[in-house]
Amino acid sequence: MLNRTRALGAVAALVGGAALLTGCAQGATSAPAPGTNALSSQVGGQVQQASGQVGGTGQAQEASCTAEDVDVTLTVQPDRPGVLLLTAVNRSQQACTVDGWAGLVPLDMSNSEIEVPTQQVEIPGAPTSTRIEPGKTAFAGVKLELGGKDDPDARVATGFKASMPGTDTTTNARISFDQSAGEYAEFPVKSIQIGSFQPSAQGVTVF
Repeated sequence: MLNRTRALGAVAALVGGAALLTGCAQGATSAPAPGTNALSSQVGGQVQQASGQVGGTGQAQEASCTAEDVDVTLTVQPDRPGVLLLTAVNRSQQACTVDGWAGLVPLDMSNSEIEVPTQQVEIPGAPTSTRIEPGKTAFAGVKLELGGKDDPDARVATGFKASMPGTDTTTNARISFDQSAGEYAEFPVKSIQIGSFQPSAQGVTVF
């Protein structure tokens, strides 16, 4: 009887061991093989979702200011012929950004464009990316090389069309000058230099 009991116990042990080995083998098949990631679809999907949530909480970058967003004014600088202060006031309901140079095209009395050499210069320095809140202003300087009215290289401008950096839309710039001094908006232009946009007016008209 004792021998029979021992034999049955040995058989049971062998069966249990085989089951245990089978379970271990099944567990091993669920693990990733070398060089693979068996959980990539599940874990990767979770990581991608988390990344999207993090990106969504970041502050969105403001769009570039367009001509529809701003009022552009060219202010004649006293006792400095041909030097103008360009201001772009954000008249929209949202903040926008300027980074670079304004475009400026002179217009004659018939509102036709005048072609003159135009240069973008780093005055007072390289462009500064400027976020303009509604009602706030970005600044740049403009230098007109002036000639006499009888100068064949000069074209008389009575207005200017302006555009903002990186955009195609344009707006007519308002010209501000001292009318009480008998001045009038007429510029015999030979060439134009345009300074970079800055967040303040300091130094922008130092040509």
